[in-house]
Amino acid sequence: PWKNQLTSLQSQDTALTSIGTDLSSLSTALSSLYSFDGVLSEKEGSSSDNSVLTLTNATSAAVAGSHTLVVGQLAQTYSYANTAGAIGANDTLSGSLTINGQTITISDGTVKNSDGSTIPQNNTLATLATYINDGNYGVQANAVTNAQGKSQLALVSSTSGAAGSVTIDGSQLTDSTSKVTGFTFGQVQKGQDAQFSVDGISTTSPTNTVTTAISGVTMQLLDAAPGESVQVEITNNNSDVETAVSNFVSAYNKVVGDLNTQEGND
Repeated sequence: PWKNQLTSLQSQDTALTSIGTDLSSLSTALSSLYSFDGVLSEKEGSSSDNSVLTLTNATSAAVAGSHTLVVGQLAQTYSYANTAGAIGANDTLSGSLTINGQTITISDGTVKNSDGSTIPQNNTLATLATYINDGNYGVQANAVTNAQGKSQLALVSSTSGAAGSVTIDGSQLTDSTSKVTGFTFGQVQKGQDAQFSVDGISTTSPTNTVTTAISGVTMQLLDAAPGESVQVEITNNNSDVETAVSNFVSAYNKVVGDLNTQEGND
């Protein structure tokens, strides 16, 4: 008799656990339908020309509607490089390099700071680039092999747009291998802000990722097209709403089915 009772209790436990699981699923499905900042408030956007600009995100803060954008120019980042010369990738450097007022002492791994700590090896263009990237000099560095098979140090500002200008002084930097003293760094690309208009209002952005043109919308500027008006549509995300309602209906029917199955049982 005890075994029979145990079997019966196990069966009841299985049924109640199943109902509990399905009720939990129903609660989850319902929660997305009564939250003011949930699926019912979701927005999505589209661009009439994705080669000029594309929408990457539209939050619930966005308002459904249509907007006209004209992209006059894209944002650019300042970049610099030392004048091309007979500098080998493994040439030994010495001296110092100053970036944005901060002086970098060239070291073979034995030079020490004033506090006694050792300066890591940075006496080739490659190790110098790594050293710069590990610091906070306002640039990203890369040792590039040019078409002549020689190395150049490329420095790209960490700040996009017109405000990202960088000051570089390589006059105290020496290539000890080729006996070149004093590196001259020239501007490879001038930084500039993106220029565009939204519904006839001209505005700018230091980057091509724009979050302030249309409330709640993030867009990526991809090409300058001064003579083209791009239509941007912000709409309710109906597909997600339909999915949420469908999930709720399925979860509700599952719970009702569970209860109907157990109806009449003690």
